[in-house]
Amino acid sequence: MAMRNEGRLRRVGPGSSANPVVIVAPAPAGDQRPPARPPRQPAEDAYGFLVPGLIDRAGLERAEVEASRCGVATHEVLLAAGSLSATAYASALAGRLGVASAGWDAAFDLTTAEAVDDLDSLGLSARVAGRPCRVLCAESKAPGALRRQVAGLKARGVEVALAPRFRIDAALTEHWSAARIDHAVRGLFRQTPASSAGGVMVWTWQLVAAAIAVGLIIGGLTAVPDATVAALAGMIALPFFCITLLRLVAFREAVLSWRTKSTQPARHRPAPAEQLPVYSVLVPLFREANVLSGLVRSLQALDYPPAKLEILLVLEAADIDTQAGVLALRLPPNFRTVMVPDRPPRTKPKALNYALQFSRGDYIVVYDAEDRPQPDQLRRALEAFRCHPPQLGCVQAQLNIYNPRASWFTRQFTVEYSALFDAILPALARLGLPVPLGGTSNHFPRETLVAAGGWDPFNVTEDADLGFRLARQGWRTAVLASTTWEEAPVSFGQWFRQRTRWLKGWMQTYLVHTRQPWRLNAELGLRGALGFHALMGGIVLSALVHPLFYLLLAYHAWSGELFAPAETLAGAAFWTIALINLAAGYVMSIAVGALSAWRRGQPRLALSALFMPVCWLLISAAAYRALYQLATAPYLWEKTEHGRVSRRRRRARRAARQRQ
Repeated sequence: MAMRNEGRLRRVGPGSSANPVVIVAPAPAGDQRPPARPPRQPAEDAYGFLVPGLIDRAGLERAEVEASRCGVATHEVLLAAGSLSATAYASALAGRLGVASAGWDAAFDLTTAEAVDDLDSLGLSARVAGRPCRVLCAESKAPGALRRQVAGLKARGVEVALAPRFRIDAALTEHWSAARIDHAVRGLFRQTPASSAGGVMVWTWQLVAAAIAVGLIIGGLTAVPDATVAALAGMIALPFFCITLLRLVAFREAVLSWRTKSTQPARHRPAPAEQLPVYSVLVPLFREANVLSGLVRSLQALDYPPAKLEILLVLEAADIDTQAGVLALRLPPNFRTVMVPDRPPRTKPKALNYALQFSRGDYIVVYDAEDRPQPDQLRRALEAFRCHPPQLGCVQAQLNIYNPRASWFTRQFTVEYSALFDAILPALARLGLPVPLGGTSNHFPRETLVAAGGWDPFNVTEDADLGFRLARQGWRTAVLASTTWEEAPVSFGQWFRQRTRWLKGWMQTYLVHTRQPWRLNAELGLRGALGFHALMGGIVLSALVHPLFYLLLAYHAWSGELFAPAETLAGAAFWTIALINLAAGYVMSIAVGALSAWRRGQPRLALSALFMPVCWLLISAAAYRALYQLATAPYLWEKTEHGRVSRRRRRARRAARQRQ
């Protein structure tokens, strides 16, 4: 819920009243000058009660100027800048209005709450000094508007108390936590069961279809092996061919963007601060104590009015280390913490769903703990929403790596990210095809995100799933030419676990969105549905099938038949299709990766693209591990560690997790 602007505040002298009496001395008898006009009375000094006890006059005047520029109330600027604490402001305003102040000693009675999302009209009761009171949020309105609301309540015989927003949030969290965590976990499943990976992962018809396919393959290999192998070669070649076509389109996108020097249209004049909406930044944290200080610095650098920016650090109740790290920091005033109850599944999307219910922004963005977004990214995302058609439901910023030279895996990761976010995703967006989102730097209008059902807490790649769900509801995704820098996993173990989770999530996403194929075709259209199958199905199937080509090559090399002419037409067709697909796929993937890395100003990394075939074999190993996990532990979220930590500390953490 965005905090509403109460209008430009007027300043009034301390002795003024609503109907001032003005005494004018008569002019001398012979004086022909026009009678003197009544002296102009100063406007009401709405925040004068803060001076001099809590802030000096100069500081207040600066805050009023900034509030006028941003289109917010003066107290919002003071609180966001840290010039004033929320507790002190609520207490001072309560004294000014002649009402009680509901501090930590107040006993809230939430059984009488009439609303939990509108703090301007919250029907929340409390007992202050033994007396029942209606509680109002001191920060929800300017003092003048609160004075009128208090007067109206008192006229009806209702006692009133003021409380800071965080105090009300704490009371509501304590009371409504069970309902909110239940909504975070089961909300999407209740809204559209077919869109959630919760419940039965694979539907009956999908199991039957898979069993029939396996049976046909076994029977064909037994009865007519040559024809069956040829047919399988053609079927297997299809996903490789689709991936190759996608890389070809991405290569064209990379060349075009190189020529224009940008993947986005020319920037328009940025909107003035008073027209900017409230923005909420959600940062899910789990075992991230190593990177907290850098995270706070990066988010503080965002070029956005602090009074219109709220940053929610989303903590897990079971993560004591990160909680201690947050407590050790001096967080800026516009940072808040949200504690997620420890209820399975322990996944990032569940935490995001929970935190979304506490956010008040008109726009939402998700960042990871190690992210370093470009400072103007929020403004540029809003600019994209303003300049694009109303069907735009998400803006995905480009992601890249800030530690590319740490290891062989980080170099491969950088090439892959450069190709994906600088070429492949922009190509999909340009063609109007569904875009699988990245796990961070996704910007949404709040209404769109809520209507879509939020994130699926049972999908371990909630980002890709949400991107396809938005597309099925008619929303478009644009790729923003603004970079968020991330940390790539350095060691093989980190990389392998993360890649397993990604592939398992893509398998989940493909299974969920193909539960009702006729509905998928109707919602995405034929081209969009084909794009979905080519992207998600092609990536998963190619990763699983890729090693089989090498096994066949090794077998034929060992048997001496590698360079022998094929005995049958089917055999010749098999090897022709296989080799063309393999060669074309390698060439286009290496070309897109090298060109994208070169465009990023890292020509040395372009050479690393030559080692992509080795990386693909490792990805295939992760795909088979993901397939095993899909059957045995579909909701397991293997955490990717961030920040450089010593081996001793990693061993200690591993031992602690084993003890748990």
